[in-house]
Amino acid sequence: MVSVDPQDTPQTIEGFQDRGDVAPLPWTVDESGEISRALGVNALETTIILDREGRIAYEDTTSTDYETLRSELEGVL
Repeated sequence: MVSVDPQDTPQTIEGFQDRGDVAPLPWTVDESGEISRALGVNALETTIILDREGRIAYEDTTSTDYETLRSELEGVL
């Protein structure tokens, strides 16, 4: 997981995971904006799933529901 919100810190991410009952995942903050620029991210609710070759396999600029996310992830694993 990569957060592009410049206000995020390791503490805010941990709080989000705790409040949302989100499984602990590897998570980082894109402090420089390099990753978001490379992927063309311009909305905080963007979900991008990359395949094993680093190609975009799924992209959504709204909040992605659990079933869709699970299905798309299973497709690339």
